[in-house]
Amino acid sequence: MRKALAVLVALAAGPGVAGAGELEVAFYGGYTFPFYSQTFQYDPGPVEVPIPGVSVEQGGEFELKASGGIALGGAVTFYATDGFGFEVRLDSADLTVDTPSAGYTVRAVLPPPFDPVVSTLTLTGGTADLKALTPWSFNLKLRSGGNVRFTASGGLSRLGDLQFSIVQNVALGVAAVNLDTGNLEIATLRLNGVSSPDTKSTWGGNLGLGLQIPLGGNAALLLEGRGFYFSKRTIEWEPEIDTPLGSVEAALLERVRERLEPIEFEPWWVQASVGLAIRF
Repeated sequence: MRKALAVLVALAAGPGVAGAGELEVAFYGGYTFPFYSQTFQYDPGPVEVPIPGVSVEQGGEFELKASGGIALGGAVTFYATDGFGFEVRLDSADLTVDTPSAGYTVRAVLPPPFDPVVSTLTLTGGTADLKALTPWSFNLKLRSGGNVRFTASGGLSRLGDLQFSIVQNVALGVAAVNLDTGNLEIATLRLNGVSSPDTKSTWGGNLGLGLQIPLGGNAALLLEGRGFYFSKRTIEWEPEIDTPLGSVEAALLERVRERLEPIEFEPWWVQASVGLAIRF
């Protein structure tokens, strides 16, 4: 890796220092393509029903999946040579987290002469609010010679507080079985997931490839693809309780909290952008 980097720097500096001391200011706009997706499967376990011969099998599932949004950014690059520079950039990536409807299935085996009861409960989708991610990046940048120039830059990126909140409806499980009607009473509840406001900033990385097409004078059209990666953030679920829970519902809630995985949001996306660069 050290030899390869040395070769790249040597090639970039090869044309000489004709562009030494050049300052470039760039502005970008584009679209993001995130990779986050997480499926939650849970089973609150058996229910103590005071009826001999009754057994209950149950389980739920829901999903969180990120989709793309607008990407904006700006960068300032100081070229120490014509082909090698130092870049500082600020990006704003808008990601959307979708929360489709949750499904919950229950199968109760009843004593003879009753037939087994299968019930499927479809809950409304949740809501998610993820503020735009705004990483600062500190990069080394290389560019080729010629009229149309190829560029490559990468380095460290710093992502500040993650402002992420989710409300998700879930089924806790079977709270009661009515043998007379064959109905199952399924308790439901809303869960909240909110990122901690004192979360420390996270360091990650970015890497981008681009193309500079001259427009005349000191301006150039930019075409760029760039990827960002940061370590995952863990967010715990908390119940939203409006009315007191019964003993069975409280026991089911405790089991769900024990078996439901936390949100592990991984800020990882690529973006395609078009921009304008001006050299001074």
